[in-house]
Amino acid sequence: MAYALFKDGEKVSRTFPTREETWEKADEAGLIEHTEGQRVLEDELKIRPCPADPEPCDDADLDWAPDKPTS
Repeated sequence: MAYALFKDGEKVSRTFPTREETWEKADEAGLIEHTEGQRVLEDELKIRPCPADPEPCDDADLDWAPDKPTS
């Protein structure tokens, strides 16, 4: 089962093979707040299971990768 970030029921990221990798990539992108030892996704984002993307992707495909300028 793959996982992705969702906002308001809409998928907003590519898929990742595990829930933990999804958390890691969201954290690298600055989308997670750490409060009282817990991770909390910003902006009502949620990590949900979903079908895998039809084609393999890598970090260069992330719109929100921390080392990639935003448009």
